[in-house]
Amino acid sequence: MKRKYFVVTAAALLAVPAAMAQTSVSISGRFNVGWENYKVGSCPGCDTESRVSESSSRIDFSIREDLGGGLSAWGYHSLRFSPDLGTINTSGNTAVGLQHDRWGKLTIGRWDVHYLEADIPLGALHRGSNQALIGGGGLLGQIQSGPGGAVVIMGNGTRTPNLLMWDSPAWNGFSARLAYAASGGAAPVAVAGVVTVIPGASTLGEGATNRGPGDPGSGRSWSGALRYSNGPWAAGLSYWNANAESDVTNGVNRDNDQRSTRAWLGYKFAMGLNAGLSVDRSSLDTGINGGASSKSRRTSWFIPVNYRFGPHNLIAQYSRAGKLTGSAIAAGTSGNYKAHAWMLGYEYAFSKRTSINLNYTKLVNGSLASYDMYALNGATNTVAGEDPRQVYVGMRHDF
Repeated sequence: MKRKYFVVTAAALLAVPAAMAQTSVSISGRFNVGWENYKVGSCPGCDTESRVSESSSRIDFSIREDLGGGLSAWGYHSLRFSPDLGTINTSGNTAVGLQHDRWGKLTIGRWDVHYLEADIPLGALHRGSNQALIGGGGLLGQIQSGPGGAVVIMGNGTRTPNLLMWDSPAWNGFSARLAYAASGGAAPVAVAGVVTVIPGASTLGEGATNRGPGDPGSGRSWSGALRYSNGPWAAGLSYWNANAESDVTNGVNRDNDQRSTRAWLGYKFAMGLNAGLSVDRSSLDTGINGGASSKSRRTSWFIPVNYRFGPHNLIAQYSRAGKLTGSAIAAGTSGNYKAHAWMLGYEYAFSKRTSINLNYTKLVNGSLASYDMYALNGATNTVAGEDPRQVYVGMRHDF
């Protein structure tokens, strides 16, 4: 990806000695827009919908200052925009920190944690529609809270706010991450008597307040990952642990405590074939604070395969969520919460920066399952037993 670099000498700007280090600012980004046709099966009142849809178009600002002795200061901000609707927001990865050649990287801000840990090393983040991502943001990372309940993405499915994080340097192919956030899982809200969880909505946390019933400042989350990437091999293990704020006012009287363990293994063959496997074991407790738990558990797995030759990339992915168990699930109904999803895709690269992308994605829910596609972009949310599918043709240009 081509970037434009603007190098500014600190001495020239601040009239300090010329021996001061230089600061580099790089600007990059991408346009990612396409046409999609969306339909929800097993829904008599649902119509087929066609529309233009965007998939994480953005402008990225990256700043780095060399402080000497292998130490540098850095900053990063990803500004998201929608070419189809004209909206703009600051919800992308945004942080500042220090980095040392030997001691690793410190991050303070908001960042993607856990939910993409398998997708990135397995090469599953294709260039097409976000809704066609059936890995960590899709069926691999989703869990249902129970009958008629909300679906939650482990790791928020977006940036985790209020974050302090350390990334190690690579040691013979091994790297590690340890992250702590002073906010828990997404905030649960009561809507028409049904608990709905909005991923990434929680911004409170430890120290936010000590007033009010319950413990509204108790939310927190942490995550750790160990990865291996050397030659054709990629492997790793990631863990996510989040407790929601225990605020019992305004009808928000439920926990949203999340636990997730994910492992992956992948291999890249010399002729351009890349294949992998990821397994995720997660649990969600939405029980009333101070009362009995209302826990659901499930195991899911994900197989991404892609084959690159010349400017072409053929993609096939399959993901499956197993039965739900736990105190929130009635006896004899566990198997009705199963679901599976698959995606077929094709990419043609005109250059390193410009490509066209085609995806066909299908998700099939059990009679009580309400799993959904990632990043709906205005699409209809599923209810139990409904089966969404999407056809997408788009273009991506990086700059």
